[in-house]
Formats: sequence, C-alpha cells, structure tokens
Amino acid sequence: MSATMTQAPGQEKKETTVKVTVKSWDSMGKKFLKPQEDVDARRVELKGRIAFFISVKQAIGRGQPTTDSEITDADGTVYVVKKGSSTGMGEYMATVEKKAIEKKP
Repeated sequence: MSATMTQAPGQEKKETTVKVTVKSWDSMGKKFLKPQEDVDARRVELKGRIAFFISVKQAIGRGQPTTDSEITDADGTVYVVKKGSSTGMGEYMATVEKKAIEKKP
C-alpha cells in the first residue's frame, strides 16, 4: 500500500447497521410527515462526518430522508439531514449533523 493510500489514525471508516426513525420534511407544505419507524439503515462515520444509508425499498414516501428531515437512532439521538440524495445503487444517502439540544428557560 502506498503512502497516499493509508489512512491517518482516527480517520478509519466506521460502519454499523442500525434501526432508525425517519421524519421526512415536506418542503412544499413546510411540515414534517408522519414518522417512519423501524427503518433499517447503515450508519457510516468517516473523517468526523456521519451519513445514513437507507434502502429505497424502506424509504418510499415518508421514509425518504430529504434535506431538513430528521433521523432518530435507537439511543434517541436526533440528526438533521443536511443533504439527502439517491446513490443510484438502491439506497438513499443522508449526510447528517447532530441536532442542537434546545435549552428550556
């Protein structure tokens, strides 16, 4: 393996299979659709970024992770989809950021 092909420590790709809830954002109606629960997904972490990959078979309609949708993992952590797109290989990819916790007064 050449020096250009090695990964720096801490930059390894981490991939896990998880169950998530997808709350799709309807940009036309400016509202969230009814959540789609128990969706199988692959969570991939690479270079400090997180992405979820969801099968198009499960992401039909309200389970499609479009931009501004929310994905909640089994631990209750909520992620906001910053970019949602089809991979063209039978999956939707959702690049996400952890949702800021709203502080109550």
